[in-house]
Amino acid sequence: MRVIKIIGLAMGLVLTLQTAAVTIETTPLLNVYYPDFSHIDLVCGQMPPTGSPGVEFCCEAAFTGELLLEFRHLNVADNHICDGVMMKGYSCRANTGGFVWKKGKWQFMRKADYPTAADGWRMGFCQLLIIKDGVARPISGKMRTKRTIYRALCEKAGRLCIIECRKPMSYESFVKSLVDYHVTHALYLDMGSGWNYAWYRDADGQVRELFPESKASPKYKYRTNWITFYQK
Repeated sequence: MRVIKIIGLAMGLVLTLQTAAVTIETTPLLNVYYPDFSHIDLVCGQMPPTGSPGVEFCCEAAFTGELLLEFRHLNVADNHICDGVMMKGYSCRANTGGFVWKKGKWQFMRKADYPTAADGWRMGFCQLLIIKDGVARPISGKMRTKRTIYRALCEKAGRLCIIECRKPMSYESFVKSLVDYHVTHALYLDMGSGWNYAWYRDADGQVRELFPESKASPKYKYRTNWITFYQK
């Protein structure tokens, strides 16, 4: 069943498409994906293939250090939790925050507060913290004006979502668009040619790809980790 709602907000019209797996909301600047998930994991080494049972949405999460053909957890930026186990990654100065999840609970945090052991958390990773408690974090001068399509893991009104800008914009503009969308927390997700490929499941159970052309990038084979939402 599909339900479409059009809601008027100060930032413009918001179109909501309800599907069996993912609610898709669009604004003039953003595409927003709300997975209806039962659990989340950080899958490392190989991206879940399209059509994997139970997967609703998956995309790149933490940064990758070197372009290596073989997978190593040490090539993932900072320590990360996979299936309840803390794995050691390389120290990444660019990361300023983190995210952890366990059944019924998640937390966005500053990197200084990221756990040193799994301690019951089922998944987690570090990344650039964009927004914490509704307040945008400081933006470095070098990144401020870089124009591209950005993606972030966010919380809005107590729900997790993945948000992309609909067209290339500066990082500063992307952050402002998240603030205007009333995001409470936001954590950067790795992007760029090869890394921006993602997929999700629509109302009919069919796979929909984001940036499918990215599979042709020579860097596609160097990806290392994916935040993956499941419903099963």
